[in-house]
Amino acid sequence: MITTTKLEVEKFNGKFNFLLWKIQVTLLVKEGTHKALLGIEKKSSKMEDDECNNIDFRAKATIILCLSDDVLYNAMNEETTAGLWCRM
Repeated sequence: MITTTKLEVEKFNGKFNFLLWKIQVTLLVKEGTHKALLGIEKKSSKMEDDECNNIDFRAKATIILCLSDDVLYNAMNEETTAGLWCRM
C-alpha cells in the first residue's frame, strides 16, 4: 500500500515572515529534492545529469507552488532551484 502525505504551505506573498516560510518550504527534504538548493554545479559526482536535472525541476516546481503570483512574477526567469531560492 502506498501512503501519501499532503503538506500545505501558505504561499509567500512578501508580506509575512520569510524565514518562517523558508523553514516550511524545507519540505523539499521530505521529497528528497533538497540538494537542488545547493545548485546544479555542486551536484555529487555520483549523480547523473538527468537525475540532477529531474531533482532540480521537482524542487523548483515545489517552490513555485508555494509562491504568490506577485512574488513568482518577479522571479519567473530563474532557471534553477538555487537561482529561485536565492532570488527570494
